[in-house]
Amino acid sequence: MIKVANDPAARPQSGMSQADLILEIPVEGGITRYALVFQSLDPSKVGPVRSARQSDLNYLPALHAILAHVGASESVTQMVRDAAKTGSFVDIDEFQHADAFERVAGKVAPYNAYTSGSKIRDAAGDAGHARVDVPALQFDALVGKAVGKEATSLAIPYTGAGKVTYTFDAAAGAYRRTQGGQATMDADAKKEVMPDNVVVIKTEVKEIPGTADVTGAPSVDFRSTGTGAVVILRDGKRFDGTWTRGGTSDMYRFTDSAGEVIPLKQGLTWIHIVPDDYDLSS
Repeated sequence: MIKVANDPAARPQSGMSQADLILEIPVEGGITRYALVFQSLDPSKVGPVRSARQSDLNYLPALHAILAHVGASESVTQMVRDAAKTGSFVDIDEFQHADAFERVAGKVAPYNAYTSGSKIRDAAGDAGHARVDVPALQFDALVGKAVGKEATSLAIPYTGAGKVTYTFDAAAGAYRRTQGGQATMDADAKKEVMPDNVVVIKTEVKEIPGTADVTGAPSVDFRSTGTGAVVILRDGKRFDGTWTRGGTSDMYRFTDSAGEVIPLKQGLTWIHIVPDDYDLSS
């Protein structure tokens, strides 16, 4: 799992088209950050890699991942290192594993740190090549009994990061994604990043006291367990339902209003974490 910047200066990023799961998480001032999760492919080039955040601890225990990042605040660095000691994930921080990262030419700091799947696995030693059991999201080629409606587009009203829109491409069977009016591209693969599933989890997003940056914007965390509203896009349909999650070592489960499971389609899944008050009606 590699932390990748998503402020406008970071785009287009590299490695996104090789991910199995992309988590898009609010960090501060309306900006989001990506956690790119690679399971079926090892990416050849990923970046720009940025810092870990407190909110990463909401899903690392479930993924049993190798976390690749460039530092963090002093308090979060300690949180991450302490959590990694439990053995639920492996911490690969550039400040401790400089050889696992490179600073590329043509990019200015802090947007010039890049890595690859093989570098991160090698830095993790034996753990980088060990098998782990990860709780699964629920997938099915058909939606089964879940009830959805035809809907070819969805807008997510981010501010600082730029509004995101998804539009279903029937020929590709996936969703074209724009942010700030620009198509989301993989700079290394030189192609659009088109998720097969879009999952928008609504929950409480809260400021973390004492974490304001130089602009006065505090970092944020979010509630990742319990229940809440979810919107899911797949195959040109929209499903409005409920997400449930028992603990941080569990995976999300999605059901419709009748309690029927909303399964995902095999392919790239993009999960957004957004505040409860976001309008997702269009």
